[in-house]
Amino acid sequence: MQLNDFYMLCDGDHREFFSVLIADWQDAGFVCEGDEEGMQLGIHSISANALVPCFSLRAGGADVAMIRLDITIWHTYLGYEYTSEVVRELMQIEGLKYQHRMDIFYIENPGHALPQVQKTLRNKIHGFALELGKKIAP
Repeated sequence: MQLNDFYMLCDGDHREFFSVLIADWQDAGFVCEGDEEGMQLGIHSISANALVPCFSLRAGGADVAMIRLDITIWHTYLGYEYTSEVVRELMQIEGLKYQHRMDIFYIENPGHALPQVQKTLRNKIHGFALELGKKIAP
């Protein structure tokens, strides 16, 4: 999926939220690439010879707009302790709707959260981006 196609699937609130989130991620020097379901915020790793997807963005449309974090991928590249810490920090954001099913952590409709909740979430993800850049071998 191309970025413009992704934005076309978003409602206005999510288009605004995701555009700022993606810009912050890219400003930190990391990659946003499309996949068949949405966009991946990731880090290119030479040691893995691939893009390590850190957060998956889903526009919504027929489904709920969301940010997904694949626990298995995080465990593989970042370890159990750090992954648990990140999930715990996200769960502590008051007003954020989330679910934790199997090995996937979902943040539901982040663009519909209150503005302060959105800002806190974007700041957390940006902070994680800076930390991830040090933890994943470039």
